[in-house]
Amino acid sequence: MGWVCVPLIIVVVGVLVVNGGGVPTTLEGPFKAVTVPLDNTFRGNAVDLPDTDPLVQRTVEGFQPEQISVSLSSSYHSVWISWITGEFQIGENIKALDPESVGSIIEYGRFRRRMSQRSKGYSLVYNQLYPFEGLQNYTSGIIHHVRLTGIIQFVCISFSVIFYVFTSHKHIQ
Repeated sequence: MGWVCVPLIIVVVGVLVVNGGGVPTTLEGPFKAVTVPLDNTFRGNAVDLPDTDPLVQRTVEGFQPEQISVSLSSSYHSVWISWITGEFQIGENIKALDPESVGSIIEYGRFRRRMSQRSKGYSLVYNQLYPFEGLQNYTSGIIHHVRLTGIIQFVCISFSVIFYVFTSHKHIQ
């Protein structure tokens, strides 16, 4: 049994020495380029999900917040909260929602205490308009971003997304 292990160790060491012990990088190149033929229709291979697919169905109504996300910020005492309000649109004649028609405000504080702090952020709408026949245009709901600051390390916080609608569902013309 001992004799079987020795040759295996030698083979592994030999492979590591020959290969340099790692995955080749561009610094070790040049390498032969690998390309694919150009698709002259520029349509790519992406497949759009229909708006009836359960993966893209909304679980809220109107301008209630959804897709709430918490992300680390550039400093240890702050985080970004992002969410979406309103409904996305897919089709030919879409009209983008006006991000100025709603507020991006969050109240927050230490967990199980009064929410004593308030932050205001900004909002935007993403549009993808295609110049090609047969492709459907897309506009997102209103995407909100708010940065919370003054957060103490290792302390749980709670927050509440406050949603204000300043005007009735206004569209950008």
